Amino acid sequence: MNVLTMFRSVLACCVVMALAIALQAGRAHADISGRVVDIVDGEPIEGAIVSVRARPDLGRVLTDADGHYTLPLNGVPGVVEIGVAVPWDPQSEINYLVNAVQAFDGLSGFQLPLLRSPDMENVAYEPPTAQTCNTCHSRYHQQWLTSRHAGSAVNPWVLDLYAGTGTAGGSAGYVFRDTHDAGHTGFCAACHAPMEDVFTPGEVYLDEVATPAGLNGVSCLACHQIADVDPTHINALNHLGKTDYRFLQGGQPTHLYVWGPLPDVDNGIMQAHYSPLHSDPRLCAACHQYTNPETGAPGQSTYTEWLASPYAQPGPGRRTCQNCHMEKETTAGQIGSQGPQRPASQRSTHRFTGATPQRLSENIDLRIAAQQSGAGLLLTAEVENQCGHNFPTGIDIRNALVVLDVRVGGVPLQQVHGPVLPFWASDDVPGEQPGDYAGWPGKGFAKVLEGRINGVGEVVRPVLFIDAEQAASNTTIPSGHTDVSQYRFAIPAGLPANTEVSITARLLYRRAWRALAVTKGWTQTPGGMPVEIQVQQRSLQLALEPVADGLFADGFEIAR
Repeated sequence: MNVLTMFRSVLACCVVMALAIALQAGRAHADISGRVVDIVDGEPIEGAIVSVRARPDLGRVLTDADGHYTLPLNGVPGVVEIGVAVPWDPQSEINYLVNAVQAFDGLSGFQLPLLRSPDMENVAYEPPTAQTCNTCHSRYHQQWLTSRHAGSAVNPWVLDLYAGTGTAGGSAGYVFRDTHDAGHTGFCAACHAPMEDVFTPGEVYLDEVATPAGLNGVSCLACHQIADVDPTHINALNHLGKTDYRFLQGGQPTHLYVWGPLPDVDNGIMQAHYSPLHSDPRLCAACHQYTNPETGAPGQSTYTEWLASPYAQPGPGRRTCQNCHMEKETTAGQIGSQGPQRPASQRSTHRFTGATPQRLSENIDLRIAAQQSGAGLLLTAEVENQCGHNFPTGIDIRNALVVLDVRVGGVPLQQVHGPVLPFWASDDVPGEQPGDYAGWPGKGFAKVLEGRINGVGEVVRPVLFIDAEQAASNTTIPSGHTDVSQYRFAIPAGLPANTEVSITARLLYRRAWRALAVTKGWTQTPGGMPVEIQVQQRSLQLALEPVADGLFADGFEIAR
């Protein structure tokens, strides 16, 4: 008899004995009480979480120093399933698997033994693909298939930048493999193909990923076999110094030993550990927070942006990465085909929805206001960021811009004061093409990195993080902040009274630098989305007063 079989036998005996005692005594109390103990040595477990399975509305209790618990059922009669778990502690020599067992209303002295997590690693582990998880978790597997996580190892844009092999025009312009030393992998596989790179950290070339698990990208196990993300090395590259993957060897196949956010999972199939980390943005920091390991130049900083945001503060307004990008289902249902019906609050979607037109328009607001001042038109543009991180965020090729178009009778007014759009708002093709906005009135929002390609030659900007030596500029808008820019345009003399000036402001979000997209021939993202999204457009018409004797004309209009 193996340990797991013995464990289940002990639990069954506990339930039968406790039921018999309760029935004999005629007890019908609206609570269950007892102790949580270690199955190996029988010692009490302090701080174990005891709850009614799939009933978060009933709350949870913690065991005391003697392992005792009393779980109120709040009038729920009859047989219930009790979940018991100890949060995973990366500093502890002993951790426990989550379990759920049946119990009866009114039981006392009900002992809940917990099975220890294996302490050995499977050095010969070959992770399966997400298709294995599809057997029981088909709904979430199908959602994941639509996500960019599922395509991360074979993302055509990434392969264009890495090896020039993702699209027909991918070999044009910058190609990492063509411009760097032969032994330099670029570390891309650490996050784009983690279930292959994790076994030889930093040594996998992304265009040579070959294992089924590696080609699966950021798969189920790429997140659910993470046991810890070290906050003291938060800028490391995933498992290159920050993320602790655990591949346990025990009585069940290694891929069944997983970590997740629920403290009441039955270990009949899944060998689950309760991981509060999986409800915390620090999990996402595994790949969404890092710097160049050689120069310290910023790569992604989404996690620390969130930490600095209003949404990171405790209280009713707290919102995590998971709250927004793994929004809850709208109905109750199962998580796994063998599991109980759970409320929507315990069912997180796995689409990992990002910067869609709808998401952007709901969370980024553009406002403009204009007034005449003598012979000048004063214009103010405001961009408010209500996201939980900077706008834009993520990899450094993301950028956004406010484009202003101010005309009288179809003729642009001359800008005499205020910012203009930077060089990266246009492509590298000579002449102005449609979509080129460098030099136009407006403002750009981006993190522009600079450095020498492969560490040699002239300084280039913008560059990818792997070539970056520092940030040349960072005009991204922090969470909860509003960027305000002001402009002045000259009003031509001699215009008739009430001549209308037409003002149009557009907020554009670009998933890649304009020059990069044009050079590579990218017309849509790998997910079929447009490269450029018009987030919002605001328009104003203002009747101009004639300018006389240097007097200033009043009048103020605002568009929301």
